[in-house]
Amino acid sequence: MMPENKEMEDVKEFMGVLMDVKVSMAELNGKVDKIISIEEKVNNTYDIAKGTERVAKDNKAILAKKADDDDLQRLQKDLKQKADKSDVERIVKEKDNWQKNLPAWAAVILSLVALLVPYLLT
Repeated sequence: MMPENKEMEDVKEFMGVLMDVKVSMAELNGKVDKIISIEEKVNNTYDIAKGTERVAKDNKAILAKKADDDDLQRLQKDLKQKADKSDVERIVKEKDNWQKNLPAWAAVILSLVALLVPYLLT
């Protein structure tokens, strides 16, 4: 009868080992499920990061274009405020005409003073 008891004990021990393996496998499956869940979250986070990076690049390009447009508008405004060649020529001619006419105007003023002095002194 002893060999049967020995076999029974071996079977019980084997069943205990099998139960331990089953529990370990269940724990391992749970850990694998968590890893798979984390992998999905990491992939989603990666996709969001890539999308955010693309949007940031688009926004940077838009801001650069807007800055270029603002610079262009400012330059056009500055150019409108500056005199062009014809304005400069006109101003120079007016200055030249004033200098040319100065002696004539001085003569007219002296003549008026000379005519008015006798009336003012009497």
